Amino acid sequence: MRSTIDTVVEAVTDAIRDGHVVPGQRLVEQEFARRIGVSRSSVREAFQRLAADGLLVAVPNRGVTVRQLSRQEVDHLFDIRAALETLSVRRAVPVLGANPAPLRELLQCMDAAVDAGLTRRYSDLNRAFHGLFAQAAGNPQLSVLLERMGHTIYALQFRLMIEPREVLDTHEQHRRLVAAVLDGDADAAEATIRAHLESTRRLIQALPDHHFAGPATPP
Repeated sequence: MRSTIDTVVEAVTDAIRDGHVVPGQRLVEQEFARRIGVSRSSVREAFQRLAADGLLVAVPNRGVTVRQLSRQEVDHLFDIRAALETLSVRRAVPVLGANPAPLRELLQCMDAAVDAGLTRRYSDLNRAFHGLFAQAAGNPQLSVLLERMGHTIYALQFRLMIEPREVLDTHEQHRRLVAAVLDGDADAAEATIRAHLESTRRLIQALPDHHFAGPATPP
């Protein structure tokens, strides 16, 4: 059963994914409490959780804002994500290879979304696709870390900023990854997910400077 705080967390992340709130924008507890119909204390706890996940940030005298990443932070996060996701994929290959039906079904749904040009639908399926590997890896903490990083890096902050066709074009790497799983080739699967993440990183880094925070100022 979902808690009230979970409901607020989902509402905030959906608002960011849909572009209703943007990096750098201040979030007001009272507004979200009224919109969702929950207490301000529940909103406050949800904001704290999202700040711990790296999606929001507490700013002195401004309250909570949507986090805006610098270019360097994007690179650092992708370094970490690549290490975690290659581990996830390598461990998942024998599991998914033994029971490929869910993976095949997700790929077919993603193919249909690409053919129809449905970027939002594709984004949702993409999260499920990567999540399936994390789940199959059999390490719950790994799943949690990858989900948080996926929120922060791409699915939320940058999904609407990148040319939709370029996002959909990366789907060919998903097909290659599934082929490697079906072949039982963990090395090829690991190489493919690394190439896929590098493609995504390049798409993000190709965005204009105004989408990024400036470099941190030394104390």
